[in-house]
Amino acid sequence: MSKKEVISYQADPEVEKKVNELAGSDRSVRGWMALLILALAIIMSVYHLYTAGFGLMPGVGTRSHMIIHLTFGLVLVYLIFPIKRGLGQTKIVWYDFIIALIALFVGYYLYANQTSNSILTGRMTDMDKLVGIALLLLVLEATRRVVGKPLVIIAGIFIAYFFLGHHLNPPFRHTRANFENFIYEMTYTTSGIFSTPLSVSAVYVFIFILFGAILEATGAGKMFIDLALRAFGKYKGGPAKAAVVSSGMLGSISGSSVANAVTTGTFTIPLMKKVGFRPQTAGGIEVAASSSGQLLPPIMGAAAFLMIEYTPYTYAEIIRSAAIPAILSYIAILFMVHIEASKHNIKGLPKEMLVSARKTMIQHGYLILPVIVLVYFLVRGNTVPNAAFFSIVILLTLAVFTHRFREKIGPGIVIAGILAGLAYAMHFVLDWNIEIAVMVTIGIFIALFVVLLQKSFKVDAAPVRFGVRELLAGFEMAARNSLTVVVACATAGILIGVINLTGLSAKLPIIIVGFAGDNLYLALAFTLVACLILGLGLPTTATYVILAAMVAPALVQMGVPIMAAHLFVLYYGILADDTPPINLPAYAVSGIANSEPIRTGVQGFKFDSGALLLPFVFATNTVILLLPENAGLYSWPVIAQNIFTALLGIIAFVVFIQNFFLVKLRFYERILALGTALVFIHGSWITDTIGIVLLALLIAIQYMRKKKDTHETQTSTV
Repeated sequence: MSKKEVISYQADPEVEKKVNELAGSDRSVRGWMALLILALAIIMSVYHLYTAGFGLMPGVGTRSHMIIHLTFGLVLVYLIFPIKRGLGQTKIVWYDFIIALIALFVGYYLYANQTSNSILTGRMTDMDKLVGIALLLLVLEATRRVVGKPLVIIAGIFIAYFFLGHHLNPPFRHTRANFENFIYEMTYTTSGIFSTPLSVSAVYVFIFILFGAILEATGAGKMFIDLALRAFGKYKGGPAKAAVVSSGMLGSISGSSVANAVTTGTFTIPLMKKVGFRPQTAGGIEVAASSSGQLLPPIMGAAAFLMIEYTPYTYAEIIRSAAIPAILSYIAILFMVHIEASKHNIKGLPKEMLVSARKTMIQHGYLILPVIVLVYFLVRGNTVPNAAFFSIVILLTLAVFTHRFREKIGPGIVIAGILAGLAYAMHFVLDWNIEIAVMVTIGIFIALFVVLLQKSFKVDAAPVRFGVRELLAGFEMAARNSLTVVVACATAGILIGVINLTGLSAKLPIIIVGFAGDNLYLALAFTLVACLILGLGLPTTATYVILAAMVAPALVQMGVPIMAAHLFVLYYGILADDTPPINLPAYAVSGIANSEPIRTGVQGFKFDSGALLLPFVFATNTVILLLPENAGLYSWPVIAQNIFTALLGIIAFVVFIQNFFLVKLRFYERILALGTALVFIHGSWITDTIGIVLLALLIAIQYMRKKKDTHETQTSTV
C-alpha cells in the first residue's frame, strides 16, 4: 500500500450477511419469501416507532403490547433462522412455515383471551393449557435457534428444579411443584414469560436497536472509525487503539457485541495485522472493545433499561453512575494495547495515510446531533422511548435531506418546506407533540447547512446514500437485530418465574452471605465467579436479568448500595461474554483474523481484564459512581482523587497482566505490580498513599533497568 493512499473505512457489503450467519442464520431467501420477511420486519419496526412516539394504540395495554412484541419476534425467528446451521437453505422450509403460523395463532389467542374468565380466575381450559405449553416450546426452540443451547440448557435446569425441588435438601428444597400452576404462571401472568425482561425489551430496547440500525445505515460507523484512526492511528499500535475507540462508540449504540465486532473488525483487524499484531491478538482486541461497549453511556446496550426496572433509579442517574467506570474500562483496554505494542515494537500508520479529521466532520459530523438530542430529552425528563423517538425523527430528517440537498437543493427545499408544514399541521390538528415539528425543522436546517458547508470547503459528500431503500433496510435490520433480545428476555422470564415461585430468590442471598460470612471482599469474589459461570454463552441481557435476580440482592444485603451491586454484576456479566470457551464475539472475528477461536477468546478475555478489579473499587467505595444519594457529600477534588487512584490501580494491574512496563518484569516486580493494584482497591488515604509509593517504586525499578539495558546495548554496538 502506497503511503499516499488514504485509509478510510468503507462498508463491506458482506458484513450484514456475516452477522446473520454468525448469529445462527445462514438461510438466504429470495423472491416473495424475502419480501414476506421484509414486510413483517418493517411492520414490527414501524409499530414500535409509533408506540415510542405516541404511546400504545387504543385498546392495547402493556400486556397486549408484550404479546404483539413477542409474536412478531417468534414469527420472524422461524422464518429467518433454520433448525440448524450449515443446511445452506435458500428458501423457508414447509415445517418452519407451519411453526410460524402456530406462533401467530398462539399470539392471537393470548391477545384475544387475556381477559377471559378462565384466565382471570386461573381455571384454565384445555385449550388454554395447550396454548400455554405451545408458547413455552416455541420460546425455548426460538432461543435455541437464535441464542444457542447454553441458555436453553439453563432454562431446562430451572424447569427441572421447579418440578423436582421437593427431592432436594434444604435450603434448596421447595414443595410448590404443580404442572398446571407452572403453565399458568409462566404464560398467563406477569411472573413468567411476560415479566419484566420482556416488558423492557418491548418498551425500551427495541426502539434503541432501531435507533442504532438507522444510525449505522447513515454512515455513523464510517465516521467513528475514521475519526478514531485519525486520532490514534499514527501512534504506537495505532490501528488497535482506533479499533478500541470506534468499537466502544458503536458498541454503546448497537448493544450487540457480535454485530459490533464483525462490523468494525472487518476493517480494523486487517489493519492491526498489517502493522504487526498477531492474528489472535488483533481479534482479541476487537472482541474486548466490542463487548465492553455495552457498559458505555448513553445507550449501554439493553442493560440500562433493565436496570430501571430492577433499581429505584432513573435512566439519567444510571448512565451518570456508569460513565466513569466505563471510561476507566476503556482506558484499561487502551493501556493494554499500548503495552502490547511496546512489547513487540509495533508502530502506527503514517499520518498521510489517514483521512482528514476536518473532512470527516464535514462529511459525517452532523450524525452526532441525534445522540446529543437523545441526551437532551433524557436530561429534560422525557420518557426513555420518547427521547429515542425524537432522536430518530431528527436522524431520519438529517439522513434524508442531506442526501436530497446534495442532489438538488431547490426541489429539496420545496419538499422540506412541505414536510415541515405538515409536521406543524399535525401538531395543531391531531395534537402531535410540538417536538416532532421542531426536530424536523432543526434537521432540515442542519442538513442544508451541512451541504452548503461541504460545497464551500469543496469536500466530497459522504459516499453513503440514504433514501427509501436504506430506510427500509434499517427497519429490517432493527427487527433482525432485536430477535436475540426478544427471545432471550422471554426465556429469562421463565428463569425469573422459577426463582420467584420456588422462593429461590429469597434463599440465594442467604446462601451467598452464609458462605462469605461477614467478609464483603469474599462475597464479591464469589459473585465474580458466579457471574463468569452464569454468563457463559449467554447474551448480556439474559445474563444481567439472572444476576440481578439471584446475585445482586446478596450484595445489597451485605451493605453494597443498590446501584453499585447492579453495576458490579453487569460489568462481570459483560466480561463473561469474553470468557472462553463459549465466546461468541471471538468466534465471530476469528474468521476475519484467520485465527483459532479459543485462542482469540483467550486474548479477548485478557484485553478486557485490565479493569478486572475496578468493580471491587466502586462496590466498596462508591465515590466514582456519583450516586444520587451521595449528592453534595463529596467535593470534586475528592472525586478526582478517587478517579486518579482507581486509574493508578488499573495501570498497575495492566502491567501485572502484560508482565511488561518499560521492560519485561522480573518475578518480584510482577508481585509488586499485583500488590499495588490490590492496595488501591480499598480507597482510603492510607492505602492510596501506600499504593502510590509502591507504584513509584515499580516505575523507578523499571526505569533503572531500562536505562541499564539501553546503555548495555549501546556499549555492545560500539
